[in-house]
Amino acid sequence: MKDIENLILINPDKKKVELSNQDKWIEKFREEREFDRIKETTIKSDISRLRVFLSYCYERINKEPDQLNKQEFSKFFKYLENERKLGNSVGQYFKLLKVFYRLMRLENFKEFEMECRERRRYTKFEVKHYDAVNSKTLNKILKKILQRRGRTNMRDALIIRMLWDTGCRISEIINLTYEDCDFEEGRFRIKNTKSSEERFVVCSKDTLMALREYVKYNIKTEDKDPIFQNDKGGKVRRGWVSEMFRRAVNELKKEGEIPKNKRIVVHSLRHGRAVELLNNGVPIEIVKEYLGHSSLETTLFYAHSKERTDILLNTIRRNL
Repeated sequence: MKDIENLILINPDKKKVELSNQDKWIEKFREEREFDRIKETTIKSDISRLRVFLSYCYERINKEPDQLNKQEFSKFFKYLENERKLGNSVGQYFKLLKVFYRLMRLENFKEFEMECRERRRYTKFEVKHYDAVNSKTLNKILKKILQRRGRTNMRDALIIRMLWDTGCRISEIINLTYEDCDFEEGRFRIKNTKSSEERFVVCSKDTLMALREYVKYNIKTEDKDPIFQNDKGGKVRRGWVSEMFRRAVNELKKEGEIPKNKRIVVHSLRHGRAVELLNNGVPIEIVKEYLGHSSLETTLFYAHSKERTDILLNTIRRNL
């Protein structure tokens, strides 16, 4: 009789346990993301989607996240598409779960992830397409920046050349300080990276000579001061780098020097550098470390890029 009464009565403690389970996963996820220095806005967005997933786990199928199998993951994504009507944003959930299960060190998502990769499901939402820049196009862009009227054209061109030589992200280059740079060897320490792991990169002899000349005119030269400075000695804005690069590309498109259908952005430099290194026979594992990719899968994207495929096909054609 007592057992039946317990079933009939609302048990607030049971609900609290379920909520605490969700909170446990969310708190652990937040700790890991904060440790990786992910922006708070990104963390909040991720947690919002994570709550949808966890609610599905507990309320729909009554399972812990580490108990789901491939079929249940598939049902979750059908739920997002058919019931929540999320459309293209479903891919954001796939990306989130990849991160979540990796950070939680759980293995049960891998089978579903591998199947999705093989069948090319959700991948189109994860990879933005940029056309790679080759050295010929790069020179056109650099000349356009150097010809521009302004006090910062040498600095701006050097930033672009450094992005190409090093394969770095914009933030990694504009955050370079004097203590990070070896102006004798042309060796640079990259800190505060996306993967939270420091790495070293190099530049060409020509770039190094230009860089040595440029820093002579810097306002501030202490260890913590940035190498690339604005007129007050502060760090160059990330937005400015993207803007001045875009202007140069747009001008070249108007002049017919770059095809109008090409999508060339600053990230195209990193893309192009990866393709060039791979084409020159640099092992993919070394390219991965040089670019600071946390996963070999990211480097493989460049290895299988359209630009590299075209080069390989043309090489084979010439030898037929």
